[in-house]
Amino acid sequence: MFTENTPTEAQPEGRAERQLRLLRELAEIGMDIARAVRAEALAREDAAVEGAAAPARSRFAGADLGLVYSRVARAVRQTLALETRVSDEIETVRVERERRRQTASEIARHDRQIDIRGFVAEAIEAEGDSSDWSETKVERLLNDLDERLEDGDYDDTLADAPIADLVARICFDLGLTPDWRIWNDQDWAIQYLKDHTPTDIGAERWLHTGLEDGPDGGTDGGSADPPDAPASDSG
Repeated sequence: MFTENTPTEAQPEGRAERQLRLLRELAEIGMDIARAVRAEALAREDAAVEGAAAPARSRFAGADLGLVYSRVARAVRQTLALETRVSDEIETVRVERERRRQTASEIARHDRQIDIRGFVAEAIEAEGDSSDWSETKVERLLNDLDERLEDGDYDDTLADAPIADLVARICFDLGLTPDWRIWNDQDWAIQYLKDHTPTDIGAERWLHTGLEDGPDGGTDGGSADPPDAPASDSG
């Protein structure tokens, strides 16, 4: 089965791979012929030394073996040269594809780092406003954030870690306690709040009554009866 990254013979790289296989096979065939010529030459030489007739069964009959060998050798050399050229072209394509992949990965990583930096900067500024920090302290934290990102402190997880986890980790490292509600338009922050905010069932019982202060703090100043409690198992 071919995957997305597996070249097929319909693709340029797939055709080049097929050409390379055929050239290698062709070169090996040429070498087989050259070996046969050599074997024939040795057999004729042995027959001449012994004063016997040339072998009756010969692949090359009365052909000039020197000429045959010269032509075969030239064909093999040309085939090997073409094989080298095709192999170099395939490697060039592979290197270029890897370079594009790395470039795209670096661009995506850079864009993500900018996004993460923006979210954490918002947390710094929001906490600075709520805690009445000085501009100097806010600026110091922003500089600390930039230094950590530039030094690669989070490169191990920057590419694929969930945004919420990265923001939480960096905020913790900076000593921040972010108010996740500042990102109420971000799905990752909304989900983080759902996953990390404990559910107070006792408080939720009163939500449908419209009372702000629980069963004893109704808007009319009087008391209000709580909704029916679940039936006891004790009977």
